[in-house]
Amino acid sequence: MIRKKPSVTAGERVPMRQFITLALTLAIPIALQNLLTSCASLIDTAMVVALGNTATSAIGVAGRFPFFLNLACFGLCSGSATMISQYWGARDRDGIHRTFGMLLTFSMGIALLISACLFFIPDKLMRIFIDDPAVIELGAQYLKIFSIAAFLTVFNQLAGAALRATEQVALPLISSVFSVVVNTFMNYCLIEGHFGFPALHLRGAAIATVLGLAVQALILLFYILFSNNVLRAPSLRAYFAWTAAFGKHYTRIVTPAFLNEVAWSVGTNIYIMVLARQGNDYYSGYTVFETVQQLFFVFFAGICHACSIIVGKTVGEGRHALAKVYAKRFLVMTPLMGIFFGILVILTRYPILGLLEIETELALQTAAQCLLVYALWLGCRMIPYTGICGIFRAGGDTITGCIYELCCMYFFSIPAVVLLGTFTDIPFVLLVLCMYVCEDLPKGILCIIHFFRGRWIKQITKTPAPPVDETAEISSTM
Repeated sequence: MIRKKPSVTAGERVPMRQFITLALTLAIPIALQNLLTSCASLIDTAMVVALGNTATSAIGVAGRFPFFLNLACFGLCSGSATMISQYWGARDRDGIHRTFGMLLTFSMGIALLISACLFFIPDKLMRIFIDDPAVIELGAQYLKIFSIAAFLTVFNQLAGAALRATEQVALPLISSVFSVVVNTFMNYCLIEGHFGFPALHLRGAAIATVLGLAVQALILLFYILFSNNVLRAPSLRAYFAWTAAFGKHYTRIVTPAFLNEVAWSVGTNIYIMVLARQGNDYYSGYTVFETVQQLFFVFFAGICHACSIIVGKTVGEGRHALAKVYAKRFLVMTPLMGIFFGILVILTRYPILGLLEIETELALQTAAQCLLVYALWLGCRMIPYTGICGIFRAGGDTITGCIYELCCMYFFSIPAVVLLGTFTDIPFVLLVLCMYVCEDLPKGILCIIHFFRGRWIKQITKTPAPPVDETAEISSTM
C-alpha cells in the first residue's frame, strides 16, 4: 500500500514575497544583534592587537573558555527553544514557563561550574592549549576576571533565546546595543587608560566585558519581570511546576542538543590546541581571522534562528506540510547567501584587516588567507549549520544532527588536523582548509539526505493548537 504524503492545502500556500518578509522580520534583528556583538569583539581585538602578538594570542586562547561556555549554553538554549517555539505554536503558556524554568536551572548550574574553574585554575586551563609562559600569564589574568561574567553570559543567552523563540526579537537587540556601547566605551577607558582610568591592558578588556554583560542582563531581567510578555509567569512557582513526565520529556529533547554543542566545542578546542602550536604569528593571524569572520557569520545566524522560530512554531501548530515548505526555502536560501557573502569577504578582507594594527606581516597574511578559504567554502559550510540548528532541532529531531555532527568531526576532521598539524609541515592555511572540508562535506551530504527523507518532524507538544484560520496572513510579534 502506497502511503500518501500530506500536501500543503490551498490555505497554507504562502507566497514567496510574504515568506521573505516574515523571515527577514525575524532574521534582521537577530543578525543585527549578533553583528553588534561581533563588532564589539572586533573592537576588543583591535585594541588588544595594538598591545602585540603575545597579548593577541593570549586573548585568543583565553577566549576558548567563554566560547565553550557559550556553546554549552547554546546547546541547552537550542533544545529548549525547540520546545518553547512548539509550545508557542500550540498556545501552551504553561509549557513555555516550565521549559524556561528548567533551562534557567540547568544553565546556571553549568555557569557555576565553569566560573569556579576560571577563577581558581585559570593558568592550568591556559596550559591545555599553549606552553608560552607570557601568553599563559596574560590569559590567566583575563580568565580570572571573566569568571564573574559566566552567570551574566548564561542568563543573557537563555533569556534572548526564549524571547526569540516566542517571536520577541526586538528586546534582545536593544539590550545588545546598550551592552556593546558600555563594553566599547569601557574598553577604550581601561585597556590603554583614558579619561583618568588606569591602563589595565588585558585585565581592562575583561572588566569592560563584565560591565557590558551586566547592563544587558539587567535590561532583559527587568523586561521579563515587569512587562506584559509571554515569559512572565503569574508566580515564581509556575517556572518550577515540573513533573517527572515533563522532566523526562525535556531531557529527551534537550540532552542531544546540549551534548552536540559541548562535544563540538571540545572538538574545536582540539583544533586550537593544534593551531596554537604552529607559532605565535600564525595563531595571532588566526585569532584576527576568527573575529573578522564573525562579522559575516552573523547573517547566517539570523537566518538560522528565523528558520528555527518559523519551522518550530508551524510544527507546534500541527501544520507539518507547511513546515517542510518553509524549511526547504531556508535550505535553498543558505548556499545562495553563502555565494553572496563569500564574494563580499574576498572584496573587503584587506580593507577590514587594514583597520587593525597587526604586529607582523606573517600574521596579516595568515588572517587574509584564512578569510579567503572561509569565503570560498562559506556556502557549503552553512548548509549543515542551517539543517541541524535551524531545521532538524526546530522540527523536534535533536538526535540526528548530534550524530552527524560528532561523527564527522571526531572520525574525519579531528584525526586529519591532528595528524597533519603534528607530523607534517603542511602550510597553516591548508591545515585550516582541511579542518573545514573534512568536517563540513560529509556532514552536509548527510543533512541533505535526511532532510528529503522528511523524518525530522517530531511534534513534541502533547496538545494541538486551537484551530487557526490558515488563509489569514501570517504575522509575527516584534
